[in-house]
Amino acid sequence: MKYFLCALTAVLFLSCTNHNNSALQEMAGKWTYIDNLLLQGDVSILEESSDFIQMLLDFQKSDIYRTYRAIPFSHDDKRSFLIYGVKDFPEIENILNLALTFRDSVSLGDMEKAKEVSGEINICLIDLLLIDGETQRYINASYFLLLISLVFFIAVIMSFVLFLHKSLMTSFKRETKGSEFSHAYMLAQDEERARISRELHDTVIQDMRCVLLEPEKATLKMSELMKKTRDICNSLIPPDFRFCELPDALRKLCHDFGERTGIDCRAEIDGEIDLEFLSMEKRLQVFRITEEALTNIEKHAQAKEVIVTMRQSSDIIYIGISDDGKGFISPLDDSGQIKTGIDTSHIGIISMKERAAILGGRLKIVSEIGEGALVCLEIPVVG
Repeated sequence: MKYFLCALTAVLFLSCTNHNNSALQEMAGKWTYIDNLLLQGDVSILEESSDFIQMLLDFQKSDIYRTYRAIPFSHDDKRSFLIYGVKDFPEIENILNLALTFRDSVSLGDMEKAKEVSGEINICLIDLLLIDGETQRYINASYFLLLISLVFFIAVIMSFVLFLHKSLMTSFKRETKGSEFSHAYMLAQDEERARISRELHDTVIQDMRCVLLEPEKATLKMSELMKKTRDICNSLIPPDFRFCELPDALRKLCHDFGERTGIDCRAEIDGEIDLEFLSMEKRLQVFRITEEALTNIEKHAQAKEVIVTMRQSSDIIYIGISDDGKGFISPLDDSGQIKTGIDTSHIGIISMKERAAILGGRLKIVSEIGEGALVCLEIPVVG
């Protein structure tokens, strides 16, 4: 973290460095000019040396001077910077002191001393230009480090935003799907109530009217009336799996379906199927899916034959309901997802899909117009 702050300090002064970098070159050029005047014995050398001293004083007040004092250039400098903070920068002070000595020597006419001091100033200026080169390299490296850090920070922020957006969209889709299913479930309930109402009206009430109109047939009619009422009640009450295993319940469901509709309905169920991992509630979901598939066949398929299959492999229990009816275009795609929005004509299929989800399984429908239909339920074996 401290190294990063150090790099940030360098970058913050970069604009100042670029602006004042020419001052270093100008000072070096100014002193080269003064050194040449010294060799030529030019009398204007005293005035030029005063200008040079003023340049040094102005430079000490500049931003780049503070930058040099704030930035470590070597491994040792970095260590001292992290421990003690801003370091001394004696080069400019040395040059300033030497320049004052040079001017005094020229003013007193001591040219030997002036030449000696001039050589020392040249050495200090060379050191200063070397430090300037180090400064530029350090600032460029710091700029690169800050750029990488900025890119990484932006990438983290973008990843978080994308994750948040995805989570919100998933939540929204889940809420929408839940709302759609609740709507479909309510429509299914209303449809079931309407079906029961029609059956009661078309059978029970009609038979009761016949009993009132033909008293002599009351005994026969009452017997038929009781049977129809019992059938309606049985269709509403789920099987008790404490006393009736799921395969037996499915066999009875097929038998009753065939008796009621006149459609040849066979149950082909393997003899050894282990359903211990399925709770009573989940067994009921399997039963209701099969029941709903048979109800759809009765209503829409115009089928002559229906086969209910149940078998088990090492990791999957498979339930299939096939018919030789007129077929239809399935609202589900190959992955079991709904192709389009909820269609009231497919409420039963959507209900089966949701029940399959409760089982942790997958529902597939294979059908073509004129080719019958196959409803497949696959349940993974757990434990």
